[in-house]
Amino acid sequence: MIAQAQEILAQWQSGQSNFPLTTSGGTGDPVPITHHRSALQWSANNTLQAWFDPGQPPVQLCVLPLNKAGGFMQIIRAAVWQTPIWVLPPQATPVLDPSTATLLHPNGAIQSFEEAWATLPPTTVPLTPMQIALVLENPATVECLNLFSVVLLGGQALSVQTENRLIQDYPHTRFIHTFGTTETASHFAGREITPGNLDYCIAPDTQIQTNENGELMVCNPTTKNLWLTLHDRVQIIAPNRFRWLQRSNLYINTGGIKVAIEPLEERIAQQLHWPLYSFYCAGKSHPIYGEQITLFTTHQTPSHIIQQSLSHLPSIQQPKEIIRVKTIATLPSGKIYRNPNP
Repeated sequence: MIAQAQEILAQWQSGQSNFPLTTSGGTGDPVPITHHRSALQWSANNTLQAWFDPGQPPVQLCVLPLNKAGGFMQIIRAAVWQTPIWVLPPQATPVLDPSTATLLHPNGAIQSFEEAWATLPPTTVPLTPMQIALVLENPATVECLNLFSVVLLGGQALSVQTENRLIQDYPHTRFIHTFGTTETASHFAGREITPGNLDYCIAPDTQIQTNENGELMVCNPTTKNLWLTLHDRVQIIAPNRFRWLQRSNLYINTGGIKVAIEPLEERIAQQLHWPLYSFYCAGKSHPIYGEQITLFTTHQTPSHIIQQSLSHLPSIQQPKEIIRVKTIATLPSGKIYRNPNP
C-alpha cells in the first residue's frame, strides 16, 4: 500500500494532468472516471477550508483503499496541503498497529511508527459508516476516536444509533458526514453531526438544483462546470444547503410497487436495535411479485421474533423471507454488497 501511495504522490509531483478512478460499483458495474489535476486540487482545498484551519493543515490517517475515491483523495490532499499522512492497510475495523503504520511525506519519504508517532500523530481520519460502527463495538478501538479532532464519515447512510453515540461519547471530536461521489472527486458537501442537524452545506463554487424527479444535480469544477445528476433525492433548503431523502435507484420492485431500500433498512435497524452493517435487504426473484423483500442477517434472532417486531411496517415493506449469513460482504469501497443470492 505504501508503494501505491508513493506512486500517486510521484504522479502528482511530476505534474501529471489526468488521474483515472473507478466508481464503487454499489449500484451497478464500476465505471471508469478521469479527473484533471485542477479539479482534484480544488476538491482538496475545499476540504481544508470547510472543516480545518487552512493555516495549519491536519495530519491524516488513511485506512481506506487507494484505488477508490476516498483513499485516493487522501493522498492527493497530502500532496496539495504539503502535509505527511499515516497509511495503514485497509480493514473493516481500523486498529492503530505500530507494526504496520507508516508515515508518508509529500516527497515520498517514509518514517516508521516508532520514529514519528510521538511528534506527528494523526489529527483526522476518514471512515466509512461500517468502519465507525465496528470501531464503536470493539473495546480495543473505541478509544481511538479520541485521538482525532475531526473525523470525516462518508460512503453511505449513518444509523440514528451511531450518530447519537458519537454525539454523546465524543464531545471533543467533530464528526462530519460528507456527501459526494467518485464523479465529484469525493465530497462536495458535508453535515456536522450535532443534535437535530440534517442539513448538508455545499462547497463554495458549487451550484445545486433538483430535476423533475427530485434528484440532486450538482455543478462545480469537478464536474467540469457541467450539471451532473446524482441518484439521490433531496430537499433543497437554501442555495447552499440540502437535506438527503433517499437513493433514487436503490429499491425493490415488489408487485409493481417500488420500496426504497435504505429508508426501510433504517426503520428495521431502529426497531430491532441492530447496527446497519449487520444486515441488509435485497430483492429475491419471485414468480408472481417479480421481487420479494428478503432480509439477510448475521443475527440468530428467531424469525418469528423478527417478523413480530416488524409487523408494524406496511405489509408491502415487511420482509417475506429471513436468511442467515455468516458475514455481510462489502465492496472495496466499504459499502455493503446487497447480494440477493449470497
